[in-house]
Amino acid sequence: MKRIILSLAFIFIGQIFLYASDIQKCKQQIIDWHLSSIFSDEGLTDEIIALTDSGSYIDLSVKELFLNIRLPEQMIYHWVETQTENGYWRDIDYRDKNPSGWAPSFHVMRLFHLAKAYQSQQMSTYHSDKVLAAYIRGLRFWVSFTLTCPNWWYTEIGVNKMLGPALLLMENLLPEDLKIQGVEQLNRSKIGMSGQNRVWLAGNVVYRALLQNDEILLKEARDVILSEIYITTKEGLQPDYSYHQHGPQLQFGNYGLAYALSMTYWTRAFRNTQFSFPDEKIRIVGNYILNGLNKVVWGGYMDYSACGRQFFKNAQRGKALALAQSLADMSVVTDTVSAQVYKIAYRNILIPPSSVARVEGTMAFYRSDMLVSKVGDAYFSVRLASPWSIATEAGNGENLKGYYMGEGVTSYMRNGSEYENIFPFWNWRRLPGITVPDDTIPLPLLTWDGYRNDSTFAGVLSSGTAGVAAMILGRDGVSGNKGYFILGNRMFCLGNSLQTQAGQSLITTINSTYLEGGMRWRTGNNKMDRVDDDFSAYIRKPVILEHNGWRYYITENQTLNVAIAPSQGSWHEIARFYADKVKQDTLFTVTLNNDSGKYEYMVMPANDNNQEIDYSQVKITNTPLVQLVEDIKDGTVCGVCYRPGLFPLKKSLLKVRYISLSGQALFILQKEKDGGLKISLSDPTRRQKSISIGFSGRYKNGLYDKRKNITFFEVEFPQGDKAGKEVSVFIKR
Repeated sequence: MKRIILSLAFIFIGQIFLYASDIQKCKQQIIDWHLSSIFSDEGLTDEIIALTDSGSYIDLSVKELFLNIRLPEQMIYHWVETQTENGYWRDIDYRDKNPSGWAPSFHVMRLFHLAKAYQSQQMSTYHSDKVLAAYIRGLRFWVSFTLTCPNWWYTEIGVNKMLGPALLLMENLLPEDLKIQGVEQLNRSKIGMSGQNRVWLAGNVVYRALLQNDEILLKEARDVILSEIYITTKEGLQPDYSYHQHGPQLQFGNYGLAYALSMTYWTRAFRNTQFSFPDEKIRIVGNYILNGLNKVVWGGYMDYSACGRQFFKNAQRGKALALAQSLADMSVVTDTVSAQVYKIAYRNILIPPSSVARVEGTMAFYRSDMLVSKVGDAYFSVRLASPWSIATEAGNGENLKGYYMGEGVTSYMRNGSEYENIFPFWNWRRLPGITVPDDTIPLPLLTWDGYRNDSTFAGVLSSGTAGVAAMILGRDGVSGNKGYFILGNRMFCLGNSLQTQAGQSLITTINSTYLEGGMRWRTGNNKMDRVDDDFSAYIRKPVILEHNGWRYYITENQTLNVAIAPSQGSWHEIARFYADKVKQDTLFTVTLNNDSGKYEYMVMPANDNNQEIDYSQVKITNTPLVQLVEDIKDGTVCGVCYRPGLFPLKKSLLKVRYISLSGQALFILQKEKDGGLKISLSDPTRRQKSISIGFSGRYKNGLYDKRKNITFFEVEFPQGDKAGKEVSVFIKR
């Protein structure tokens, strides 16, 4: 009996030591994370200081870049020298009540960087008595007051998210009374709320648990964070690896980026301890980062249409760099082979796109109505709105002009910076890809509810190498069919049946971006000429425009408008918290008048050798019944069927003379290596159970109608939460 009791005592004591050891390991891993910096190691410190406006950036994911660098020593010493004897700084307004960018939070940010500077061996401030004294004075000042922001987020999340690591970094140097007071400040964060707010709050509780060596509280908070790693069709991580918040609304660059940063941070903090996240959960996070977030980043910039409502200064660059941190974290917590994939991904964000080999293909985020293509040296994307997906939202004085962000917005990137900080200068009725009334009425202001397209036809489809996106407009009395077709490094944009109930003129924007160098153009077989001025003309022959590495092919019998002009604007018109200061830049904007009710154009990279486009290798059908793009060279056919029918193919290499569909669908028809055919389909109505598709000729495993010479196949569409997802069928003669 004594031996049993003694053995149990040893087990109990061993368990205590195990907990204590794991707690210390978690502390050290958090400290090591904050003392390291992939950005400073890559020489990006100055860029990040400028990009985040020395840490005053409004978006937390980008703001934290400022926390993830080693600041120049002169900045640290400046704070040491300008701090008062009572521990505060005169340039901080401690009475500020601004709900955005709360000024007192900068006091805690400085405490964090003082702690980091003191403990960083790479800096001359390492173990500096002056830096330590400034930190202690500043902390005593902070804990002596209970400052509260009108925005609960700063009080319960934002401030403690910096204070926790600032205390852990200096824990062994803190007087006991000061440590207790610091922990009391952290106690303002309680586990609660939902989604990413719940993760942030639980993370702050982790800091408190570590400082108190409380393994029970630590496990409770860790379990809350872990519980948010799952795939759902409600708010959160979606089955297609997009991310929703505030309803079925794509939030890659906002809440979705914060989610990724939190999960990879805590995965590193808890690794190789009993609190480690299970491999299955780590894989979910990794797949989301690689197959979701990373797909909307190109050349070190995030697609502007993936940034949610946050059309902020430096948003595209800042959000991409933040993702690089998350990718770097994943490279540490996964196996050797996978680690290399993550390292390549974050290096691709930090180096110019011209030096990166990319063969990724086309991705359809069917849960969020977004199509993305990354092929060769070009990036394309399309964003739609529908009854089942919210285009965007406005709130907190942000996104004041995003009324048309879901009307088929397109993005074209080669160097990545094509749209960076363009938002004040844009005419937001001329967003790339949209078709809207040609008027100057002030744009309505959206709310937190955002908006959806009233039409019940919208969807995206990808076969991996080709893609289709389409919608029927149904908002503010505007109607019509809009289709987008990606084949290799080309995007074809088609519209028809465009009209308004009020009889207004409609205009479609091909692109609107910064003027870089000059524009060249030609009609017919004429030579390319440089153009430096605006022009508008009805073109009877196809026109080719080239500007900043992009080539635009506009077919005949359309009214083409090219605007090359200065544009003035203020960031205050985009988000209220910016100063109302007017700035100016010069834009290049290409539009088409839609008086005929239709349009047709193609966008592709312009080759350095100015190789001509052989448009005869592509056949276009653009009618109210169907839109087809047939690539005669490789046989791929991309289509949108708006109404059931039998549709001829013009010159198909697939030896299919015509195709029939019994319902509405997006489809891609391609030839397989074994000579068979692959047909990829999706249901843009999300209401059809199945569709009958027929091909001219006789095929195996189908129902052959000898009289019509058509083989029919019945294809079942995914249902329920998978409605709108791609389904593929393989057929052989």
